Amino acid sequence: MDTVSKVTEHIRQHDRLIALFDMEIEETAPGRARLSMKVGPNHLNAARLCHGAALFALADVAFALAANCHGKMALAIEASINYFRPVKKGSVVSVICQQEYQGRRTGVYLATLLNEDNKKIAIFKATSFRIDEESVNQYGREGD
Repeated sequence: MDTVSKVTEHIRQHDRLIALFDMEIEETAPGRARLSMKVGPNHLNAARLCHGAALFALADVAFALAANCHGKMALAIEASINYFRPVKKGSVVSVICQQEYQGRRTGVYLATLLNEDNKKIAIFKATSFRIDEESVNQYGREGD
């Protein structure tokens, strides 16, 4: 199994929000990830719109995949989001996260969230920090 597949499968199995929020991983590559999520009743806030935290979580998972698919464990040290339009129940939200910069230890990633009409819902920006140059070997360990 190649590094991207190994990392993707590890994150798919161990990141609990993927199953909890019904996220679909559509594409992964070093520095890039694409996911989608159909907004259901468990994603709604008190205004009966998709909760901002659910949208943030979708973008954050895309960021985690994009940053870690290089094969070196990376964690967020900063993340922010700007929301542009509300999302209703039944909508399908997609996110594309793309690496903008990758240094030896830090990287900057931008994610665009889109509705089914391809209109921007939000923009997410995050900075990663590589914590272990050899951590790709940890993926797939039993018991973690």
